[in-house]
Amino acid sequence: EIAESAIRQAAMLGARKIIVLGGEPLLCKNLKKYIELINSLDMGAEIFTNASLIDPEWARFFYEQGCRVVVKLNSLDPEVQDRLTGVPKSLDKVMRAIDLLQEAGLDESRLVASSVISSDNEREVVSLWKYLRERHIKPYLEIMTPQGRLLEHRQLEVAPCRIKEIFDEIAEFDRSLGHCWEPQPPLVGGKCLRHQFSCVVSANGDVFPCVGLTVKIGNIHEQQLADILMNSNVLRKLRNFRHTIKGPCRTCEKADSCYGCRGTAYQLTGDYLASDPLCWKNCDRLPERKPVLPCDARQWIPHGPQIAMVTRLLEFGEWSKVEAEIAPDNRFLRNGILDPEVIPEIVAQACAVIAGFELNDHLVKGVLTGMRSVRMTGKIRSGDQLLVEVRETSQIDNYYTLDFKLYRKNDHELCAEGELSICRLS
Repeated sequence: EIAESAIRQAAMLGARKIIVLGGEPLLCKNLKKYIELINSLDMGAEIFTNASLIDPEWARFFYEQGCRVVVKLNSLDPEVQDRLTGVPKSLDKVMRAIDLLQEAGLDESRLVASSVISSDNEREVVSLWKYLRERHIKPYLEIMTPQGRLLEHRQLEVAPCRIKEIFDEIAEFDRSLGHCWEPQPPLVGGKCLRHQFSCVVSANGDVFPCVGLTVKIGNIHEQQLADILMNSNVLRKLRNFRHTIKGPCRTCEKADSCYGCRGTAYQLTGDYLASDPLCWKNCDRLPERKPVLPCDARQWIPHGPQIAMVTRLLEFGEWSKVEAEIAPDNRFLRNGILDPEVIPEIVAQACAVIAGFELNDHLVKGVLTGMRSVRMTGKIRSGDQLLVEVRETSQIDNYYTLDFKLYRKNDHELCAEGELSICRLS
């Protein structure tokens, strides 16, 4: 079973805590069994819940198992809470759950209220924070990550300058209580360094860096979690953020301890290494927000029209994806069929595009130093549109080894695959 396998593999890697997210965890019939397993493996369990199903039995169970429970509370206004949750009388249900959990014995170290700052609740989040402090409930407030359906409701976003005002006001209040912290997004009163020590495993076994950065880095059905985490290019670049983040985030005075919200950067630009578009420090330092990907690939290669075959960079991730096209006047066509010896050139062009995008340069010079295990499986014809997928597998200084797959786009037939080595000269 996926959940049990993920828990056991995490324990073997030395994980200290398993966070169970939604949907709604309490709908899972095996949740109690999983929590008991987590505890038996010397890890802690943290449950995010809308609290609608919490009853005295659940409250006692969470207390006895030492769980940390995070209830979703976006507003103390019943109408706003209902609108944001989509559930009638949701505020009453959350408040009842909080009472039950506190009566069962959960104190501030184990009872948390989570809220996302949006245009619907931004006028009351400061009072919500104060209320939670008074109730001895730990507040967990964060900036909205615009993903999924939220991308269709951008009106819920709060301007970065207003976000700063909220953070500053809450920080001033907390200092009066002896809680001292420096405001920085995306978390009120905290820092997001998830990519240094955690990952997300979905219900089908897919592994992601975090809930906002939805770049798949593997699946525990296909690989061990340890291998996924050890070999992931995305995680390696995130952990090396001081040298990989682009733009003003890289030169920010907080860069040693902050890399912005990688989920927000990815969702709004397609580039998980871009500067955080919603950080208030970037308000005047970034161009108007617009998606970066897909984009024209030819800006990163020196070739003229008759040699250039790559056209667009589609995705930048664990497997980066570049589009190519075989024009009718391509000089490497023989009776309408592309010479197979040109495939290394197509892949090398794709690698140049990916390197140029990653390093934020217009042109990264390099040479193809070798290929092996290359398998040709299909013919490429005049007019074909191709998809080149490339994954970096190792790096020593400026030398890189990469796996590649080349598909024909219209029928997704695999035309070639293999391994190549390149040396970046700049």
